[in-house]
Amino acid sequence: MTTSKRSPEEWQALSQFWTLMFFNVAIVGMIFGLLYCVMFVTQPMVGQAKNDAFLLELLKTAVISMISIIGTLLAVNHGSQATMPSAPPKPPVPQVPVKPLSVNAPSNTEIP
Repeated sequence: MTTSKRSPEEWQALSQFWTLMFFNVAIVGMIFGLLYCVMFVTQPMVGQAKNDAFLLELLKTAVISMISIIGTLLAVNHGSQATMPSAPPKPPVPQVPVKPLSVNAPSNTEIP
């Protein structure tokens, strides 16, 4: 019998994975439900049915909330692993000497 001990980081990654999978399944289910209602449920000849309009508003609010939750979870996860650099990076040194632009400019002192 083997016992596998998971570290707290592994548990956090596993819980984030399943949370995001749940939200993805919920969003896909809502989209298919909306498409089913629009395509296969009899609609009035003019405009949109009141039930469908209400369902669309409800789904819109739920999808926006779920997308913001997913974005927040991803941002918090990436923000916790971010580290500040110790020193700003130095600009690269050119391999070939660079002449200033004034060298290429025509001068007024030349006499023909």
